[in-house]
Amino acid sequence: MTRSRPAGRTRHRGHALIATGLAATLGTALAAAPLVALTATAAEPSEVTADSGDLAWGFRESFRNYVGRQTAALPPIGAVPVGERITLVAPGEFDENGTPAANLDTTPPNETLPYLLPVTGGTVTDADNLTIASAGGAVFHFPSHAFTVTVKDVAVVVDGGVGTLVGDLAVEIPENNLGYEPGTYGGDDVVLGEVATTTVDVAADAVTVSGTGVTLTAEGAAALQGFLAEGAALDGFTVSAQTSAPTEEPEEWNPTVTLSKASGLDPDGETVTATGSGFDPAANVNTSGRPPVAAGAPTGVYVVFGSFGDPWRPSEGAGSGARTVLAQRWALPEPSYSQVKADFPNVAEQLVLLNPDGTFTAELAAAPSDTATGTYGVYTYAAGGAAANAAQELGIPVTFATPGGEGEGDIDLEVTVPEGEDPGEPGAFTWTVVGGAGAVSLGTAEAGAGALTATGDLKRVTVSDTRAGGPAWSINGTATDFFATGGSASFPGSSLGWSPSVSENTGGAVAGALVRPGAGSGLTASATLVSAPAGHAAGSVTADAALDLRIPLETPAGDYASVLTLTAVG
Repeated sequence: MTRSRPAGRTRHRGHALIATGLAATLGTALAAAPLVALTATAAEPSEVTADSGDLAWGFRESFRNYVGRQTAALPPIGAVPVGERITLVAPGEFDENGTPAANLDTTPPNETLPYLLPVTGGTVTDADNLTIASAGGAVFHFPSHAFTVTVKDVAVVVDGGVGTLVGDLAVEIPENNLGYEPGTYGGDDVVLGEVATTTVDVAADAVTVSGTGVTLTAEGAAALQGFLAEGAALDGFTVSAQTSAPTEEPEEWNPTVTLSKASGLDPDGETVTATGSGFDPAANVNTSGRPPVAAGAPTGVYVVFGSFGDPWRPSEGAGSGARTVLAQRWALPEPSYSQVKADFPNVAEQLVLLNPDGTFTAELAAAPSDTATGTYGVYTYAAGGAAANAAQELGIPVTFATPGGEGEGDIDLEVTVPEGEDPGEPGAFTWTVVGGAGAVSLGTAEAGAGALTATGDLKRVTVSDTRAGGPAWSINGTATDFFATGGSASFPGSSLGWSPSVSENTGGAVAGALVRPGAGSGLTASATLVSAPAGHAAGSVTADAALDLRIPLETPAGDYASVLTLTAVG
């Protein structure tokens, strides 16, 4: 296809950078319809293959001759040596099959030759709309005439059948006595040339564009500070390259779940809203044929509140016995959602829609259970009939408030209170978490020697024992693994350690032993916070502990939570 500009000059109202590099946005409609000679058009938008061709162009032949010869060089600077007057910007090369502008006495290649600029990419919508970008260029050195001009990274742009050349143009003017204002002019993505006649040939896997009657734009002339005037003739060009159908990037699914509330839940029960995103609706398929989802259809994910053991994930081989489900919703995509709702109305109330964009919203009744032995939380995993899907196995621990305190923060503290003593026994054993079993934040971890480290202080625990005979007692603690909030990442609870201490001690209590983080089982094995031996004096004690966390360096960034359970024995 050949397009010619009408006799009247049209102005470019701007230029812009597009995905392939340089491009231009053209202005108002042409005053007269351009001439059209159809050769071929592209059936679909395609991508220009990098390094599959070159842009053959020489900027301006007379300018190459002027700078290359430097016969008008002025003292005191004089002429730049031959071979250094016009230099290349990589990866551009001299076109040794081209015609030089001057017959210089130099070792080939002649520096006034035009250039081959490798194609770096682009897009071809059709013969009237395309961009082909290139890399490399040339630097024109003429210090005695007070300029160094760099032209590089030139793109051929055809928009609505009208061609332009767009590139990076830098003009450096040093201090001089020629009347030029010193400074650096130009910039990136300058519309350099208007093309009078643009010929485009688009084949199934290739494109060729040539242009003649190229003239310098007002924008280019302004950057050149009068060294060349608007409308000055520039060299014609030719560029050929291979094309291919655009590659579609596979959609990335990154499952996450956020909860309306994760700590300090009402121990009498509370509704928690789970909001999911990034769940691939087509990821889980019923390969077993087990109802209620039809064979071969997507099964979605279970969204449950429950008390889960460690390990609990189906992908890790954990059976259903590791998962005590206390409330359940089922996020199903279409068409499975409508099919199950119609064919199995008895489970319809469990269903929530898993949207095509991977989002869902599920409300769960969260309440503790007397028989639960694992970690309370909201969990997601592939629904029945589909194979285990580790990417969608997420767990967010939750905790319940105790009277007098509500937890919030990064690391929750959960307390188990033993049954009361016989009212007839003299004295009493009582213990309290000061401020309630709320949350303790370890803040943001910092890089340390071989690990990420974080520290904090456990909430103080007061113990009073006035029972006759002073029976032995202890307060012990265990921690779960740390799970990413709304994600599947985790790191071991053995990363947590503590250093117990006691104060206000009138009951003969002693602090527990130091537990080093990352050494052995850490706090995943029961450890003593404070204890008193048999026969201790009647009295009370306040216990505390400095918490120390050493997180493996490879742990993904995010917010993590664990549950530290304190239990009284004695």
